[in-house]
Amino acid sequence: MIRARRGFAAALLAVFSVALAGCAALFMGVAGSEGPGHAGDGPSKLRIAIYEPQRPLLVPHAAMVIHAPEGHLIYDPAGWTPDPRGHRRVDVTYSVTPETERAFLLRDEAPMGLTVLQSVVQPESWELYLFEAEVSDEVASEAARLARERPALPKTGCAFGVSTLLRQLPGYEDINPCWLPSTLLRSLKGRDDLTLTQTLVPLAQGG
Repeated sequence: MIRARRGFAAALLAVFSVALAGCAALFMGVAGSEGPGHAGDGPSKLRIAIYEPQRPLLVPHAAMVIHAPEGHLIYDPAGWTPDPRGHRRVDVTYSVTPETERAFLLRDEAPMGLTVLQSVVQPESWELYLFEAEVSDEVASEAARLARERPALPKTGCAFGVSTLLRQLPGYEDINPCWLPSTLLRSLKGRDDLTLTQTLVPLAQGG
């Protein structure tokens, strides 16, 4: 009985730790070398993704996809990259093709490190808030440069990373630094220079 109680307590502590870790636990990747960029045919663009898990205790996550003329990249502080074709270095994923971007946004693979606990802590679905804005080549290149030069952020630092990067770009200086994705979400919803697409990503698709 004592062993059973200890086992249950250990499992509960592990689940609680994952819940508190939030984005750092649910979005975790492996660092790699910087790869060649993928430059698409479309305009330069910023895409800001905020995920809200449809389960209590789990922390939302924030990230950015930057379409710069020299290549597309993902800035995913304290995050993960599901597609092995991407090259992750610190908090940035390079070599982002349309397929890699889609896999990232729609969570096509289960987050790494949750194979044991995923039935307990994984949400049934994610609510994806995707904000988009076409920007000049200069702004997109500056966003990519800032992302590349940033150090890795600690656990739950995703919203701080995204908000402080945006704040350094022309036209976004009024965005206040914040630590909570929910605060960043409210701030972005109040802007008229961003378009918002809201998508419910089910478990079978989002992992």
